[in-house]
Amino acid sequence: MSTTSAACPDESRRLIETKAKLRDCLSSPPAFIPPLPLVWHYARAAHAARTIRSQTIVRQLDFLRASLHGRAPVSMGVERIHYYASVFQHLRNLRFRRPPCLEDSVAGYLFFYPYIASLELLVGVKQPPFRAHAWLQSGDIILNDTKRAVDEYSVILRFEK
Repeated sequence: MSTTSAACPDESRRLIETKAKLRDCLSSPPAFIPPLPLVWHYARAAHAARTIRSQTIVRQLDFLRASLHGRAPVSMGVERIHYYASVFQHLRNLRFRRPPCLEDSVAGYLFFYPYIASLELLVGVKQPPFRAHAWLQSGDIILNDTKRAVDEYSVILRFEK
C-alpha cells in the first residue's frame, strides 16, 4: 500500500477525495461511464492531436484555427466546466500512455471548444534547467493539469478562442 507523509497534507487530502469520488462512481456505474457522444468526441480530438504531434507549435495552432468552426456557449457555469474537465481527465486516463503535454493540450482544446466559452491554451517555460509545458485554462480554472504544476512556468504563448 502506498502511504503519504505528514509533510504532504495536500497530497493526503487529495488522495482521500479521489478515493471518495471513485467509491461514489463505483456505487453507481452509469455515473462512471461518460455519455457516448463525449467519448466519440474525445476519441476524434485525441486522434487529430496525435496526427499533428510532430508538427511545430505554429502549425499545430494553425490546425486549431482551421478546424474549429461554430461557437462555444456564451457563458458556462463552474459546475459544467468541472464536469467536462472530469470527463476529459477520465477519458485521457484510459489511454495506454499519457501523451506529451502539447499533444494533450491540443486534444483538450479540440474537446473543450464546443462546451467552454473562455478557453485558453497556454505554453510556459522555466529555467534552470530549461523546461517547457503546455496546459489549458478557462479563466482561473486549470483544465488538464494542477495549479501547483503550472505555477513555476512563465507564460510565453496564450492561444485564446
